[in-house]
Amino acid sequence: MKIAPLPTDEKKNLIGRHESFVPDTLPDADFDDIIQIASQICNTPALLVTVIDTDRQWFKSANGLGTSGIREYLPLSRDVAGKPGDLFIIPDLTKDKRFQGHPCLNYVPSIVFYTEVPLLASAGNVLGSLCIMDKVARKLDGHQADALQALARHIVSRMELREITSQHKRKQAELRMALEDLGKIAHIASHDLKSPLNNIISLTHLLKEDYAPKFDDDGREYIDYLNDAAYHLSDLVSGILSYTRTSLQPVEPKENISIPRLAEEVIGQLNLPPNIFISYPKGDVDIYTSRTALKQIFLHLLHNAIRYNVSNPIKVDMTFTEDDTAYYFEVKDNGPGIAEEDREKIFELFEKLSGKIKDGESMGIGLAIVKRLVEKLDGNIKINSAVSEGSSFLVSIPK
Repeated sequence: MKIAPLPTDEKKNLIGRHESFVPDTLPDADFDDIIQIASQICNTPALLVTVIDTDRQWFKSANGLGTSGIREYLPLSRDVAGKPGDLFIIPDLTKDKRFQGHPCLNYVPSIVFYTEVPLLASAGNVLGSLCIMDKVARKLDGHQADALQALARHIVSRMELREITSQHKRKQAELRMALEDLGKIAHIASHDLKSPLNNIISLTHLLKEDYAPKFDDDGREYIDYLNDAAYHLSDLVSGILSYTRTSLQPVEPKENISIPRLAEEVIGQLNLPPNIFISYPKGDVDIYTSRTALKQIFLHLLHNAIRYNVSNPIKVDMTFTEDDTAYYFEVKDNGPGIAEEDREKIFELFEKLSGKIKDGESMGIGLAIVKRLVEKLDGNIKINSAVSEGSSFLVSIPK
């Protein structure tokens, strides 16, 4: 009997199979447990888990009856007409005219009973089969057939889960390398650009101080333009480096944090003048999260609440609440407020609404950093504000 080749339509279904199931992999102990269960369900001594490809197949698990000698002829469903994916049962191969002279009958002990359960992928194509064999004729009842199909679905789920995990690991590795490259590029660009920019700034100051009488009004104005442009570019470089560092900053490990103590530490770093008042939670208020990330979030939110606030006195209120699923922080100020059309814009990198202070924080970096850190903690940030009524930033961080 001539063994049928793989059908053309099945070859099309198998295209790209190597992407989902690594070829030439070794037998898998996890599937040994499954075929042992299948053996007990059907009370049969021989089972195989096979993964097929366009011109070859791999056996992920095998048990009983010296099945290694007949593997090249399985699955048998290829040799007869039938709908791909259907449960394939042959109670007695010796009495089935479709398989007279088939090589699998020539082995000792010869295969008499044969059942093949397709491994049907979620995309609809057949990946392989779970083969059940015995040297005596037998039948399967409905419960046994249902159980075998459930086991086949479980095999496919494990295969697909492994591939998803493998893809995830590859993407993580690629992302990690990309972030490392980004950090190196930002660091090199920052240092290579900062030095000539600082030289330009220093030279413009010297020109203004030592040669101002030799310039007319237009000349002095041009020097001011040059000085401002150098400052602006220097701030952009600083902002890029700061934002890149935040992107690369891990939010692990997490630890127990006292909110009052952290707030006091951040406020102490701000060196506040007497006309600025900040209230914050008191008492025993502890949470479990990334201390490094939360400190940066507090620092930038307070910085933002104060920097463009022209009220006298300036008042900022920090509050904290929690429920069973998340921690909630609010930083509310009595500043000029933010127009509705600008509320989403302020979280974008290098977006600023006002201010001419010459440092990186005036370049629209602070709130972009806050948003990135909150997202890295799987949290959310939103703003409530109106012009002349102050602003309120609300941060939620899941437990």
